[in-house]
Amino acid sequence: MLAAGLSSLTASACFLQVRVACPNDTTAAGIEVCIAGVGCSTTDELGLTVPIDVGGLGTFSVCINPATLPAGAKLSPLCKNVKVESDAPPVVDFVLSGDFCKPPPPQGECWMTGGGTLGKPKTPDFSFGGVVYPGCSPKAADGGNWNVIDHASGLHFQGQHIVVDQCSGAPTSSPRVNVRIIDFHGEGIIGGIGGNPEDTVPVTFVGRVIDNAEGGAGSDQLFIEVKDAAGTVLKIGTSAAAPATISTGNLQIHTSSCGK
Repeated sequence: MLAAGLSSLTASACFLQVRVACPNDTTAAGIEVCIAGVGCSTTDELGLTVPIDVGGLGTFSVCINPATLPAGAKLSPLCKNVKVESDAPPVVDFVLSGDFCKPPPPQGECWMTGGGTLGKPKTPDFSFGGVVYPGCSPKAADGGNWNVIDHASGLHFQGQHIVVDQCSGAPTSSPRVNVRIIDFHGEGIIGGIGGNPEDTVPVTFVGRVIDNAEGGAGSDQLFIEVKDAAGTVLKIGTSAAAPATISTGNLQIHTSSCGK
């Protein structure tokens, strides 16, 4: 279900994805998530819903059904107003608390969810969002789906086949993960949007995310370089060693389900 939802992303649709989990990544399948005026979905074993097509840009009320929370889990608030401002909205995180969250964070490799913008909030240079290696699995949605909108150039990049190269970095307590850097590469497509007549063409890409703090705006970092046959067509950050700091949103590294 997750793979089908992720692979169905298109440059003309607006998809919103939700994750419900503890700070240490403990979560459960079957938590109901409802978007007012759109519909409901349930989380999988990673706490993720399938990407939900909200039909366009705007502000949406996203709520969790408290009757479907696992025993010992608490959640406040149960609802969030989420503003979708681009074709690449962030993954919306609801953070659980309570006795359900007491087990220590799992060890192993990593995967990543996130989204946000770079540049001025009202007129960002880039918007980005998606999932890389959901549940540490290269099979789920062919390694994930990572989107970047280059607003100045009118380009939409989709990473559709993703391979994680390594997870590294010192452990952090906020967020509670045993690594904080994920490096990945893959293949995808890029094409024109918003009046840009560029045809959609195949591309390759490399990326790095650094999860520096919970609530990543102004702290978390992103590097993406996308190339077609002629060379670089989209780039965020100078290099993997000098990534850009995101302006809004969050980049979250997870270790749940890894090493299994």
